[in-house]
Amino acid sequence: MYDILIPAAEKDFVKLRFVYDSIMKSLSGFDKIYCISDVKIPRNLLIPGVQYYLDEDVVDFDFSKFRGRVRILDGFYRYQFVNLFQQVTSDSYLEINADIYLNKKIDIIEDGKPVFLFGNDQNHPPNFHFMEKLLNLGRVHPYSFISEMMFFKREIINHMVSSTGFNKYGFFELAVNILNRMNEDAGMSYYELYGNYVVKHFKHSYKYRHIKIHVAGKGGFELKKILWEEGELQRHIDSFRGTDYDILSFHSWLKH
Repeated sequence: MYDILIPAAEKDFVKLRFVYDSIMKSLSGFDKIYCISDVKIPRNLLIPGVQYYLDEDVVDFDFSKFRGRVRILDGFYRYQFVNLFQQVTSDSYLEINADIYLNKKIDIIEDGKPVFLFGNDQNHPPNFHFMEKLLNLGRVHPYSFISEMMFFKREIINHMVSSTGFNKYGFFELAVNILNRMNEDAGMSYYELYGNYVVKHFKHSYKYRHIKIHVAGKGGFELKKILWEEGELQRHIDSFRGTDYDILSFHSWLKH
């Protein structure tokens, strides 16, 4: 049994109903669904049965320590620490991005083991530089763990934290100091960090499978230009119904 965690930014609130509907159709064996956001979700967009939290309710890290580009991209870095260290879900939880739709049934547990689902391969060197500085961990798997969903086990997260000799607060301080010195727009990926750590230390605890993802996006970086409307989302989903894509994404940051 596992829980589902949906992290949501304001730009994704209108998408929540769609990802929720697809979860109910395509996944099985889970217990509760949680949603964590940095601001309150409007009441008319709340879904019965989903438990909602603000990130300030689930972690107490001092995000004012971010500097330079890390501070400018506060939300990008902040949500990674929130999702990695929240304590509201059970110790096994599947994180699902708020801007996707599960287009087919997906088995996330096989032979009693969770599955890493590999999407489109990525190779962003700063992610691996960060891993090396934080955990002396190189890229030990040849394919990127950056995907639309990730199954986390808290015992492995705790093992990763303790490997630094710190508790979670010391781990956070260490990670932030490294990020501030790197001063990168995207210097950390907790999916890459966790996935490669698992391969190095808990390789046989997971199964590995590739899936097919269709990536769509719109707009630039100004919120008023990148919001999807419900009708657009529904038409996008309908146009791929019955295809062999496992996941449809509707990012707000990716240009056509």
